[in-house]
Amino acid sequence: MKQLLFVALFCIISIFNGTGYAQDAKVDATKDRDWAIEVEPSGFLFRGYGVQVTRNVTKDNLVNIGLYSAALDIPDWAKEGIFQNVTKETDVRLGFELALVARYKIKIGQKESNPYIGFIGGWEYFDIAKPLVPKVRISTFVATPMFGYEIYLFKQMLYINPQVRGVFYLAPDSDQPNRTEAIETFFVLPTLSIGIKL
Repeated sequence: MKQLLFVALFCIISIFNGTGYAQDAKVDATKDRDWAIEVEPSGFLFRGYGVQVTRNVTKDNLVNIGLYSAALDIPDWAKEGIFQNVTKETDVRLGFELALVARYKIKIGQKESNPYIGFIGGWEYFDIAKPLVPKVRISTFVATPMFGYEIYLFKQMLYINPQVRGVFYLAPDSDQPNRTEAIETFFVLPTLSIGIKL
C-alpha cells in the first residue's frame, strides 16, 4: 500500500513540475556544478544512512557516475517482500551496502529539472535476528535499474529526487545454509532523496 502511495506521489510531483511547480532554470555554463551529494531521509528514520556522491562525466552534464552506500533497519512493510520465511516481527538490518551508481539525464527543453534513468550495482549484506535462534547473515550482489526525477527547489543547487528502483538480488549467500530464511530475486523499492550540487 505504501509503495502505491509513493508512486502516486511521484506522479503528482512530476505533473506539477511540468506545469511550473518547480523553478525552471536555463543551463548556465558559469553555474555548472559537477559534484552532487544525496542523502535518503529514510536512512535516518530507520537508524542508519543512505548516501551517494556523484560527478558529471560529460560536458553536457547528462551523465554522472559515483558511489552509493547504505545501512539501516529494514522497515516492516518491506521485510516480507524482500525475504522468504521472515515476518514483520523479525529484526532485519541492512548491515552495509557499497555500490557504483550511474545516471543518464533525459533532457527536456531548457529545464534543469528532468527525469533520468540509472543503474546501481554492488554488494550488500543483511543480518536477520529471530528470538531463540542465532543471527543469520545473507550477503548478495545487487543490480538495480531505476527511474527518477530531479526536482530543483533552489536554482541549480538544492533538489529532491523521488525514484523507483527495481532491485535484483544476485548470488545470495547465507552463513547458515540450513536456515530457512532466504532472499527473494526481485523487489520494487520506492525511494526519496535530497541532494545538493557543488
